[in-house]
Amino acid sequence: MKHNWLNNFFEYASQVLNGAERSFLDLLSIIVPYCVPIIPAYLTYYHTMNIMNFPAWVAATAAFVVEVLGITSVATAIRFYRHNQRYKKSIERNAANSAPFWLAVFVYLFYIVIVLVVNVLLEKIAGTRSTGVIIAIALFTMLSFPSGVLISIRTQYTEILEEKQASRLINARGGLPMGGSQSPQPMGFNPVARVKYASDYKDRIVSMLDDTYSNTGQVLAPKDITSKLKLEHANNKGYVSTLTKEWKNKKGL
Repeated sequence: MKHNWLNNFFEYASQVLNGAERSFLDLLSIIVPYCVPIIPAYLTYYHTMNIMNFPAWVAATAAFVVEVLGITSVATAIRFYRHNQRYKKSIERNAANSAPFWLAVFVYLFYIVIVLVVNVLLEKIAGTRSTGVIIAIALFTMLSFPSGVLISIRTQYTEILEEKQASRLINARGGLPMGGSQSPQPMGFNPVARVKYASDYKDRIVSMLDDTYSNTGQVLAPKDITSKLKLEHANNKGYVSTLTKEWKNKKGL
């Protein structure tokens, strides 16, 4: 009994510590990428203020905006690349669906030119530091690239989890067969917010039937109703047909 009690205690402690470790590492992986640009930002601040003789507040502004430009351009380029790969077939049919990946890459290259000139070329011209120190400064100025990549892939992973959750919600509502797949949609697509069902338009369908019959003496077909409401006919024709029959019975038709 004593052995079992100790075994249960250590298993519980192990689970708690392992969970805490995972949570702590996850927290660090969120915070650290946003702290990394502080180093190249300081280098930009130092060189613009001490070598280019910028006022302190201008140098601080330059350091901030340049590093934000670098980290966001990397994250945007990766996001656009993933979008273009995921919706490649749609882009082949219509080039307008393509995200401007190369434009984002150009923005990052422009950032690289700026930081290398400010932090490396000016040091070389000043000649106050050794070659090894200048190389180290050059490497530090490039830290925004790995931090931008990490931020981007974490964001994309979160979006993937949200998409899976949205798909499960749609399946639960009957919008898709269980275990079925949903066609990929372009960036910004929110399946939960945009998927509609005929039951959401019950009053409107009845109103459409009344107006059409009053004006033309004809009864709208289910296909016409789903088309006017921009609904998927295959998934909604059963409800529309049933509602139309109920409406006709009330009208004595």
